[in-house]
Amino acid sequence: MHPPPFETVAMTVLGIDLLRYLLAAGAAWLVVFVLLRRRLAGRRILGAAPRPGQVRHELTYSMATVFVFAAHGLLTYLLAEAGRLQLYAEAARHGWAWWWLSLAGVIVAHDAWFYWTHRLLHHRRLFAAVHGVHHQSRHPTPWAAYSFHPLEAWVQAAFLPLWLALVPTHTGVVGLFLLHMIVRNVIGHCSHELMPRSAVPGGWLGFMTPVSHHHYHHAHNRGNYGLYFTWWDRWCGTEDREYQRLGAGSAGAPPARAGRSAA
Repeated sequence: MHPPPFETVAMTVLGIDLLRYLLAAGAAWLVVFVLLRRRLAGRRILGAAPRPGQVRHELTYSMATVFVFAAHGLLTYLLAEAGRLQLYAEAARHGWAWWWLSLAGVIVAHDAWFYWTHRLLHHRRLFAAVHGVHHQSRHPTPWAAYSFHPLEAWVQAAFLPLWLALVPTHTGVVGLFLLHMIVRNVIGHCSHELMPRSAVPGGWLGFMTPVSHHHYHHAHNRGNYGLYFTWWDRWCGTEDREYQRLGAGSAGAPPARAGRSAA
């Protein structure tokens, strides 16, 4: 059986990446900012309100990110077809125990990748030239999930092919990982605390990042560099001190003044 034409593969990958972003961010926007706007008003974090023109900015850069992610997706496909990546389609090849272990592993590894690359991007020079694009959304909306400078998008997209070059991973695991990534990403940019109080510092789910965790990062421009988990911020002493005190209980509080970026 002949492989599909290159153009077909490229357009398919681009379409999947675009739909993944639009459906996830659009659903979060519809629920939080339209359908449940009044009901969730009391759960706004730090009095969050998008500035004029912010959504346009987020969408513009997100479209560029979709193309960067699609390019990486196409490269991953071509490398897998050439046998250069450890991507497989038969679950029996490594067994179901490895299937679930690799799913947990890729999520934990991606969180570490994100923490350290994100922290690096907060160096003064990189922040001014690259990461500042994302931080133009001080109180982000779900559309900010992909609002990156193209260089930052390349850095974040590089994780998956690097992982697949080292770790045997089932195609279904990759699909679930990508779904988990976009869902957690758009939720983290909702500006309303949607998780229970058990997820704030001191709660039994405190190892997970609630919406407040990332929102404090945007509002204060310091600390809280983790994506899915709070482990690295706690181990490295980079958890925002105000977030530690207030956590999700800060919904509706007045916004704090953003500070300068630190390395």
